[in-house]
Amino acid sequence: MALAGSWNVSLWTDEAATISAARRSTAGLWRLVHHIDAVHAAYYFLIHFWGGAFGWSAVSLRLPSAIATGLAVVGVWALARALGRADAAVVAAVIAIVLPRMTWMGIEARSFGPSAAVAVWATVAFCIALRSRRRWWTAYGVLVALGTALNIYLALLVLAHAVTILALERRRIRAAWPWLAAAAAGTLAASPVVLESLGQRGQLGDNAVSAATLARQAVVNEFFLGQTPTRVSATNDGHALWSLAGLAMAVVGWALVAAAVVALARRGDRTTLWLVLPWLLLPTVVVGFYSLAVSPLYNPRYFTFCAPAAALLIGLGVRSLARRPLRVAAVILVVVLAVPVYLSQRESTGKSGTDWSQAAAYVDAHAHQGDGVYFAPLDETTAPVVERTTRNIEVSYPDAFRGLRDLTLTTSPLADDSLRGESSQLGDSAVPLGGIDTIWVVRPTDYSSASTARDTAVLERAGFRERSRWTGPMDTVVAFSR
Repeated sequence: MALAGSWNVSLWTDEAATISAARRSTAGLWRLVHHIDAVHAAYYFLIHFWGGAFGWSAVSLRLPSAIATGLAVVGVWALARALGRADAAVVAAVIAIVLPRMTWMGIEARSFGPSAAVAVWATVAFCIALRSRRRWWTAYGVLVALGTALNIYLALLVLAHAVTILALERRRIRAAWPWLAAAAAGTLAASPVVLESLGQRGQLGDNAVSAATLARQAVVNEFFLGQTPTRVSATNDGHALWSLAGLAMAVVGWALVAAAVVALARRGDRTTLWLVLPWLLLPTVVVGFYSLAVSPLYNPRYFTFCAPAAALLIGLGVRSLARRPLRVAAVILVVVLAVPVYLSQRESTGKSGTDWSQAAAYVDAHAHQGDGVYFAPLDETTAPVVERTTRNIEVSYPDAFRGLRDLTLTTSPLADDSLRGESSQLGDSAVPLGGIDTIWVVRPTDYSSASTARDTAVLERAGFRERSRWTGPMDTVVAFSR
């Protein structure tokens, strides 16, 4: 279920970062993570060796995440059984299979899928170890170390487990010591990654959002939508079927979570309640308040590791319904509502409207050996040196641009141990336009009219005229020929 359609969805910005990092040599990757992106170092090295063995296609890059999604689903089933809720294990696993955040993480070449799988199995180990099976604390410590190295936000899972310990073992402080030792050992093992990440500017966080936007993303996007098939800022698709289905699924999902909490409280099942609920809520609450009060750290996809908790509680909510027909109807409703979201995630532009596969295919079909290519800036700027350009399309689909001359790249990502490198502006006198008959201009579809006019004037002065054009939701490819 997670892997299906992964070949159809265009790679996008985050996955381009994975490719840019993981495709360099081991030594080059080591230098990179000491300069930037140490927070993703463990995952980059995983994909470095995986890609070297199995290739760099979209399917190959996303396969580890799809496998991790399968492991996470089985983990939800195993956790339900470990909690003594075998009656809800299969239902919870079915919910996990169709939960939009989990179907999304299966086609994302980032660490979210593997870290979610580690999170659920660490919680399984935690649950079993609490029952005096102390050898499981070793497994717990190892999984904490692995998970924190993959996704630094997973340290918040340890905080959630601390709440569980305080709630369940407050009268037996000695029972908390084995957990504390395992958690400390795991955190200490991951500390080199954590410390290196904290020492690099911009490694954590996202754009600032209002309280209303953060609340909406936490309630809907975090578990019931995943990434949308349009740009984040798009409004014209606000009432698309996938959007309405995600909203409806959020209503149904949270209602079933509430039903589960009420049922667990009535049964006196404090273990399940205090194990799963802090895992579901605490990471988002902590980071959400910090983002609003101090500095932005929130993004819905950062909390993918909490999705198995949502699936388990929804499954328990289904089992809490009094009659079997109601339980069957609830599962069918969740599955039906998940379908439009699932299909939207697997559109070619399923990652925030990214159309790179289409743009690259157009260039591949029409360009010739020796043509020039100009990757325009993503931002309005007249600065002589530019970092953010449309070059990530080439990073993601290099075969389409093989044999073309990159006109403005001045410093490659390998040379300055970065993910993007540096480029000059097209109007720079050093840009070589001579000896080229056709130049392919790749620019954002919302490229400003002033920037478009400035670039076109440079090309026209050199004797080029527009010959053909392809326009997608995010990018435009224009061919200029002499």
